[in-house]
Amino acid sequence: MLDLMRRHASSWIIKVALGGIIIVFIFFFGWGGPGNKDRDYAAKVNDRVIGYDHFYNTYQTEVEKIRLRFRGAMPTDLFERLNLKKNVLDRLVDQEIMIQEASKLGLFVNESDIRHEILYDPNFQRNGVFDPEIFRMFLSSLKLTPDTYEKALKQELLADQVSKLVTDSVKTDPEELKTLWHFQNDKMTLAILMIKSEEPKDKSLVDEKDLESYFKRNESRYQIPASAKIEYVWFSWKDLLRNISVTDEEALSYYKSNQKEFVVPEKVQIGQILLRVPEKSTDQDKEDIKQKAVQLEEKLRTGSDFHQLAKANSQDDATASKGGDLGWITRGSMNPLIEDAAFKLKKGGISSPILTEQGYHLILTQEKVDETQTPFDEAKDQIVQNLRDEQAKRKIAQFADDFYEKVYRTENLPDPAKKFGLELSLIDLVTQEGGIPGVVDDPNISKEVFELKTGEVSKLVRSGENYLVVQLLEKRPERIPFLAEVRGLVEKDYAKDQALATATKTADGLIAAITKDQSDAEKIAKRNNLEWETLDAVSRTAGFVPQLGKSNQVSEMLTSVSQASPVYQTPLITPTGVAIVRLVKTDPASDEEYAKGAAEFRNWVLEVRRTEFLKGWLRMLRDKSSVEINQKLL
Repeated sequence: MLDLMRRHASSWIIKVALGGIIIVFIFFFGWGGPGNKDRDYAAKVNDRVIGYDHFYNTYQTEVEKIRLRFRGAMPTDLFERLNLKKNVLDRLVDQEIMIQEASKLGLFVNESDIRHEILYDPNFQRNGVFDPEIFRMFLSSLKLTPDTYEKALKQELLADQVSKLVTDSVKTDPEELKTLWHFQNDKMTLAILMIKSEEPKDKSLVDEKDLESYFKRNESRYQIPASAKIEYVWFSWKDLLRNISVTDEEALSYYKSNQKEFVVPEKVQIGQILLRVPEKSTDQDKEDIKQKAVQLEEKLRTGSDFHQLAKANSQDDATASKGGDLGWITRGSMNPLIEDAAFKLKKGGISSPILTEQGYHLILTQEKVDETQTPFDEAKDQIVQNLRDEQAKRKIAQFADDFYEKVYRTENLPDPAKKFGLELSLIDLVTQEGGIPGVVDDPNISKEVFELKTGEVSKLVRSGENYLVVQLLEKRPERIPFLAEVRGLVEKDYAKDQALATATKTADGLIAAITKDQSDAEKIAKRNNLEWETLDAVSRTAGFVPQLGKSNQVSEMLTSVSQASPVYQTPLITPTGVAIVRLVKTDPASDEEYAKGAAEFRNWVLEVRRTEFLKGWLRMLRDKSSVEINQKLL
């Protein structure tokens, strides 16, 4: 394990953190059942099919879950970094394998498990409490019914049971844990000797033959990639909306036939004071906490301010500072005991202490709003928009087929685009790996473009809710440019590489001298008009080191230097030159600090090991299974 950390110290923590995102969709939504065994399958596992619709719904679900998790602050390249499509499909295969194993083991999931999972899913909570509106918006954005979601969740929980059975045997050793913790948390003080990489000021001194030779050796660095000029049409159901209208009579008919949809449920605005009951509390501890709750109730009933008492006494981190305010809730959104009490109380009413798995709650019902029916006039605009959207979505598949049939028969894109009212676009620089800039970043689409002949029209491509048809106008092969075309860039790179090579050669000589006599390190630096600079202490897993930056080489250095071998034997390339690094001292983290975080660290290491163990177990089962992946989806 220690060797694993040395080799992957820079990325270990990041991978585990990223795994926290990926694990959200490891076992979600993927069971295909017997399925439709046609060409639209996503994967086949033994005798079971994972259909395209399941794959597509899963992918869209995970996109939405990740967006909810980041709440608007999502990195723009996150889906690419996660390789989301491939990961989703791989996880669906893993899930199907686990579902098949669950069937052999006789495992099952009941309705209360599903309800608990939804109520306590952080993605559907606001201020630590389930928010039905967030849940409804989530389902609506994916066009899912609660029943469909719950069936999918049942499969997820079933797979999770298998996962736990497999990984429960994974253990940790206390001494090894302590060694690993010190490896991560001990601080090292490093000193660096910076040798500047200085380019010649007079570029005219560059030898022409040397430059030509350099270009020849590195010509692949300047290769101009193959490119294509295309016309394309990119459209979705939204392009049909301009030709779809809904009358007031149709909207009214929908309103009358779907009255329940426009019911605004009763709701209450509540506050709480929470006194937590720790897991290992004795009966006496529990009784003491209950008595404190009773005393607070008495104060409230004799006129004490609820919000002030909440700020002073509540142990709910999310609401205490706000005077215990939990906001508005509807039925089915909270723990039933709290919910029942809140709705029974009159406005301004205080509950008696309520015991839940969290502890004792005192509930204040601040406001109450009865169930109401949204009037038609208020709902009309949204009904009209929804009906128009539904019509467009029903028509888009046939519209796309009709459009493409016209394109296919005429082998022409501009005329059908005009006839169907679609925008024709032109782009002059499409590469094989870049997708279509500004439209779709899927490299598989641009690769297909390059398989077309000049003038040929692509197949009808579906990407999410969008459709794409491309006509290739011109294809240019990749080529190596002439030196004259890129001379300025080559001269710049040549000068930089020459200066770096000179600095590296000097650094290699100094490293050899310092290693031979480490006590002479200061004198060696002075003889070469250099000075050691001591850096702020860093841990081995820091990854980034000021002045040295962040790279695999820096991570390797951090995990390699030691008191026995303090001088790193490889010069480090930096933005300003080449650095020689030596370890000055190591300051061990305190055992007291370890004791405080030992339990959390143990759980983290255990989670990493269990994840790796599960991956290995799944690989073994996958090797034994018949698995066929539809690569066209990736």
